[in-house]
Amino acid sequence: MRTILVLVSLVFAVSPILTADDLKITIDDPGFRLKIEFDDNCKLFRKHGDIIVQSEDEEEVAISEDGELWVNGHKVRVRRSERKLLIEYHELAMSLLDRCEDIAEQGVKLGLKGAVLGIKAATGVFKILLPGYSTEDYEKDVEKAAKKLEKKAEKIEDKGDKLQAMSEQLQDIHDELREKIKELDDLDWF
Repeated sequence: MRTILVLVSLVFAVSPILTADDLKITIDDPGFRLKIEFDDNCKLFRKHGDIIVQSEDEEEVAISEDGELWVNGHKVRVRRSERKLLIEYHELAMSLLDRCEDIAEQGVKLGLKGAVLGIKAATGVFKILLPGYSTEDYEKDVEKAAKKLEKKAEKIEDKGDKLQAMSEQLQDIHDELREKIKELDDLDWF
């Protein structure tokens, strides 16, 4: 029974990786687009190669890979230093989104493996009825498989910690952009 509780814990261990202090990662319809939510007032996602930062009211800031800035459909002229910062923001946001997708995929796979192991553990009880297979053998087999899943969960958790560090770096650039570009500072949600 203790082993099954470990398995259930493993399945749910993945979800905290995808939500951290002020960072929440969701998959939204339509199109199952991965979105990162900051401070409950804006979302970040990619659209046609651009990074989109969107308010609750669906106001948008778009940043292209070339450092072009669009606020609610209007192009904003920026200085060279600001463009460089916008490019850095774009690259970091793209990398963050890629890593989020990777972690989410690994988390789903781990969850499925945990569910399969739970089913095997539940049905494996019948193996004890076979001659030469004891409850100790059963527990060893299940615990061995559970430890493998625990190690994989720890690796995913480490990736989640790195993801949090990247999001903090992105937030720092976000704040710097708001300070330097008047059109972004004028947006109360950015």
